[in-house]
Amino acid sequence: MTNRALPNPFPWAAEYQYAQSVLSDGELVFTAGQGGFGDDGTVVSDDPEAQIRQAFANVDLALEAGGASLETIVKMTVFLADASLYDAFKRVRGELFAPPYPASTAIVAGGFLFDGMLVEIEAVGRVAEPRG
Repeated sequence: MTNRALPNPFPWAAEYQYAQSVLSDGELVFTAGQGGFGDDGTVVSDDPEAQIRQAFANVDLALEAGGASLETIVKMTVFLADASLYDAFKRVRGELFAPPYPASTAIVAGGFLFDGMLVEIEAVGRVAEPRG
């Protein structure tokens, strides 16, 4: 098995000591958890749907570094600050994904490391191979 850390698409995250995404055996891209952070590293909004959209956009960037995309996600794990955010997550997920859906787990995680952060999404995508 060969694993390779991919180029970091987020300049603000360079100071942190982990890979934003890793390519495994040339077939799967694993992302680190992505929040609703903009280019400057701050939370984009206190609106849950805006944060969720941004988190998915960041997941997509991390996947693209290895040749995958939202369309190739086979598994995602979503961490929500509060259970009341699940409906907003479902709405946004419904805008971005169509059958066949990726496997998905949602966890109410409580507080996050960053103030104002409401969601974190990690994913596994197949390189250049859409679901279905």
